[in-house]
Amino acid sequence: MARNADYLRCKEERKNESFFKVVQSINVSSENMRALPHDFVRSFSDKELSRKMKIRAQWGSSWEVGISKNPRFYFMEKSGWEKFVRDNALGNSEFITFTHKGKMHFTVNIFKQDGKEMMQPPKSRTFLASSSSGIKTEQEEDDMKEEVVVSSNRGPTTAAESNGRKLNLGNKSAKESQNSKRTEKVAKARRDYTGASSSTAAEFTILFKQGYLIFLRIPNYVAKDHMTDEKTIFKIHHSNGKKSWNVVYLVRFGAFSGGWRRLVKEYPLVVGDTCKFTFIKPDELLLVVSKP
Repeated sequence: MARNADYLRCKEERKNESFFKVVQSINVSSENMRALPHDFVRSFSDKELSRKMKIRAQWGSSWEVGISKNPRFYFMEKSGWEKFVRDNALGNSEFITFTHKGKMHFTVNIFKQDGKEMMQPPKSRTFLASSSSGIKTEQEEDDMKEEVVVSSNRGPTTAAESNGRKLNLGNKSAKESQNSKRTEKVAKARRDYTGASSSTAAEFTILFKQGYLIFLRIPNYVAKDHMTDEKTIFKIHHSNGKKSWNVVYLVRFGAFSGGWRRLVKEYPLVVGDTCKFTFIKPDELLLVVSKP
């Protein structure tokens, strides 16, 4: 049987070294912002670090960035870094992952403050300013197609891929019926604590993409209403009730980070999965996955 191509690609991605940055305008060009993590650098030889980094975006654009060293750490040189930042109109708390592909070539995934991934070059700042009167840009229209849906006292919701791929609603309805039974199995044991049935539990649904291999950015509206205001370890349960993972939620980034990569590998999650998270305690979630 042929193996899922996305699964194989994800499996390979997990073997690659990677790191992330949150780009804020207040320190966008500082050496600390441009620093390469110590644990990441230890994986490379001095010869490799003497080369320039080649950074490639999802839409094919690329930038060359030199590497320098001060007494404390290696960092990306200012000229190449600033061109990358300028060309992508960064500086508004974007979350960026850098994945090493070999020979100092990196792919980058750029996530905006609302958690949406940039899949095409940004419009110029001038154009964005003039379009703020209410005209939707192409990027905004794409974002609407790939909307992450949050539900509370409503029925199951789905996230549609930006390419407009149609889902078989009949099959999905049957799968969700089975999944709801699994949800009940885990949630029932915790109702005394929550004081509510599983049908009224807060939940949100996310379409799993390649950029979520390392971290999972929580939608702003979920973070505001349901997530904690301090760094917290969440327990996330498998839908079969037999396995769970401790995952660190970082308030500053609004994302699941430490432990998330292990969950992705062991669940396992692959590109195209629909991931439904249901709160069963303030710091405990049930994850039910529907395959495409």
